[in-house]
Amino acid sequence: MAELAALELNRIHRLQIDGRTVGVVRTRAGVFAIGNRCPHQGGPMCSGRVSGTMLASGPDQYVYGEDGLVIRCPWHAYEFHLATGESIGGVVRGRVPVFEAIVRGGAVYVSLTRPRTAGAVR
Repeated sequence: MAELAALELNRIHRLQIDGRTVGVVRTRAGVFAIGNRCPHQGGPMCSGRVSGTMLASGPDQYVYGEDGLVIRCPWHAYEFHLATGESIGGVVRGRVPVFEAIVRGGAVYVSLTRPRTAGAVR
C-alpha cells in the first residue's frame, strides 16, 4: 500500500509486495502498477523514467505525445506503455508486467493476482 498524496507525479514509487518489487506511478491519467523486470534483458524498470514518446503524425513527421504514459528501461532505453506493458513500436518481445492499482480512501493498493488489461485507476 502507498498513500496517494505521497506519490509524486510521474515518479516511480517502489513497493515490496510478497517479496516482489512493484513500481507504482501516479500520472495525470491515473495510477499504474508495473513489475520491476524489463522483458528485454531483465533491467530494473522501477529505476526507469516516466515520460512520453515520439509519435508518427505524418510522413517523416513526429510529435511528442503520451506524456506520463510511457516508461523507459534504464538499461537500453526501450519504451513500454504503462497501461498495457507493451513495447512502444514493437521493438521488444514480451511485456512489462502490469497490475491492478486500486485507489481507496486516499491509499493505493496493488493486486498481484489480477493483472490489469488496460487503463489506469483514477
